[in-house]
Amino acid sequence: MILMSGVSLLVAAFWIGVCGTFYAYLGFPALVALLARRKRGPITTVGADAAPAGLVTIVIPAYNEEESLQAKIVNVLNADYPRDLLDIIVVSDASTDRTDDIARAFEADGVRLVVQPTRKGKTAGLNRALGLARGAIVVFTDANAEYPPSTIGTLARYFCNPRVGLVTGYTKYTLTDTGDVAEVTNLYTSLERMIKRGEGSWGCCVGADGAIFAMRRSLYRTLLEDDINDFVLPLRVIDQGYECVFADDAFCSESPGKSVDSEFRRQSRITNRTLRALWRNAHLCDPFRFPAFSFFLFSHKVVRFLVPMFLMLSAVSLVLLALTGGAYLVAAVGVSLAIALVALSKAVSSIMPLRFTPSRLVRFVEVFLIMNVAVLDGWWRFLSGSGDVTWQHDRSAA
Repeated sequence: MILMSGVSLLVAAFWIGVCGTFYAYLGFPALVALLARRKRGPITTVGADAAPAGLVTIVIPAYNEEESLQAKIVNVLNADYPRDLLDIIVVSDASTDRTDDIARAFEADGVRLVVQPTRKGKTAGLNRALGLARGAIVVFTDANAEYPPSTIGTLARYFCNPRVGLVTGYTKYTLTDTGDVAEVTNLYTSLERMIKRGEGSWGCCVGADGAIFAMRRSLYRTLLEDDINDFVLPLRVIDQGYECVFADDAFCSESPGKSVDSEFRRQSRITNRTLRALWRNAHLCDPFRFPAFSFFLFSHKVVRFLVPMFLMLSAVSLVLLALTGGAYLVAAVGVSLAIALVALSKAVSSIMPLRFTPSRLVRFVEVFLIMNVAVLDGWWRFLSGSGDVTWQHDRSAA
């Protein structure tokens, strides 16, 4: 009897882990798609030929962005939006290269440079920039994000709806010599895009794309230096009674991280800072105060960050259940073979191209596992009190 109850607990633990993982990546997206059909009403915007929405401030945070900044500023100045209605602010986080000189070269075009004498991080720079912003609408972007000409106007038009407080677009990652990383990243962002489209139909987008989102300046509240701005700002907007929506017609292009290692560091940093934000804004998970948003927030972020624990729970349970034989032994062998295939593929790909193996699927599984290890690393840093304020991207890495 005791043995049977122990086996039952292991079976329950195994399926809890499996179902939790599937809910995060398949069940929740499918449920969001269904809920989108029951949305309260369309987010109305005006046509592309309508009058401009007024003065728009563009904030470009930069740390050692000499390779990207000039092209970024030119990209913004060439937007299909009246130049006299563009207020461009470059925030240099104590850059040590030619970033400041490049920004100053565009002063005649109305570009303003804000320099932080010592490195304080992107969020501190945004706080300074918003104190100087002149536009009623503020667009947040990255120095390496390329906008189509219509993007700024597209984002601004969503604010014709007085309920909208924030609107986010999405990023397309370009294929380079690290195309495998870009392909996996684009697959992930496609999933995120589908989820945000559904959440946005309810005015409840959980998080924004840091390279392409806009908000009403009046709703901005000073952030803590270790806040992750593209997650905390939407939370603040929801908390003030406004809606966060998704612009399916607004996107930008970026290059992905140069390696899986860089994406690991990025995911670990995002996890750490997002967990801090969830802890500080836990009241938004109250279903009585925020019935729709609390559901989206819990399912999109909390469950997603629990996936590594779900995977470990299933793995440990499966190993112990395999000792009893039967179907679980077969499943354990199958999982072991899959992991061995990933490891073998990794070893072989470093020697010769993979032409006769399902390399994309193997690569996806590899990156999926590595990214979930990164989430675990983010959990560890959060629980140990380690904060992230500044970081160094691949473009300026030594």
